[in-house]
Amino acid sequence: MTPSLENVMGIWLALFSAAVFGLVTVADKRLISVNMPNLSSFYLIIVITLYGHTGLAIVVFGIPDQLPLAHLLLAGIAGLFWGASLWTMFIGYRFEEASRASAVIHTFPVFVALLAIPLLGERLSISQWTAILIVVFGAFSISFRSSGRNLFTLNKAFPILVSASIFTALAHISGKYALEEMEVGFVYAVRNFFMASFLIMFCRPKDVVTLVRALKNPQTLTIVLIGEVILAPVGIFLNVVASNLGAISIVSTVTASRPFFVFLYGSLLSVPPFRLLDESIDIRTLATKAVSIALIMGGIALLSFG
Repeated sequence: MTPSLENVMGIWLALFSAAVFGLVTVADKRLISVNMPNLSSFYLIIVITLYGHTGLAIVVFGIPDQLPLAHLLLAGIAGLFWGASLWTMFIGYRFEEASRASAVIHTFPVFVALLAIPLLGERLSISQWTAILIVVFGAFSISFRSSGRNLFTLNKAFPILVSASIFTALAHISGKYALEEMEVGFVYAVRNFFMASFLIMFCRPKDVVTLVRALKNPQTLTIVLIGEVILAPVGIFLNVVASNLGAISIVSTVTASRPFFVFLYGSLLSVPPFRLLDESIDIRTLATKAVSIALIMGGIALLSFG
């Protein structure tokens, strides 16, 4: 496969991953807000799924004959950063709408660019600094709420979601380095294992009983099976393959289209007869979200290609 064809394949896989993860995001938001009694029992779902897919990936792809220690360590670190990103993201979901939360989290290419300055010695152009300001403005605008008397307040989830964005950036950088010397399938397995190992720290023994009780609800079981058991691992695998095929700047930019899909799915699922989510769907709010997401995605595109 030629480099140009690999980049095209990477772009399409990253876009497909963003669309899949858009569905996972709205499923997570529904589970956290309505179906699951607490976060720790929800983490247990993720842990079980990730460990299961770790074993499946090793069975399917095997273990490489040679494992460069440094790159194996980077794959593990990427998994830990992904775990930290999920942990903070799920906390943020308790305080913020899925579409707003996803938009803030997916400013992570800004942090990829900023971290590249001290880590890789890269320099940013004027257009890239302009792009960063555009993304930051978009992230702030989607996080502000009217508090009456024409005053606006920043949602308390904002710093939590920014933390998730930084962890995501660190995960992308370390994961890309791991893929330089190791096969995609094994990196996927290692990343899943360490993601699960991070999240299991926040689970409690009694969560097993809580989870079993929650899964007796047919709706909860259906959302878990579709969102967490099927779609989430598919999205992760597509993202890993895309990162392996394409330039990380391009892949991360396309991946940052996820807020658009969350906005689309979340709005549709907040209207009768669905009402699975409780997103604000008045014209003014929809317009604010649409403009803010467009600023974030446009700024990220300018950052990557400027």
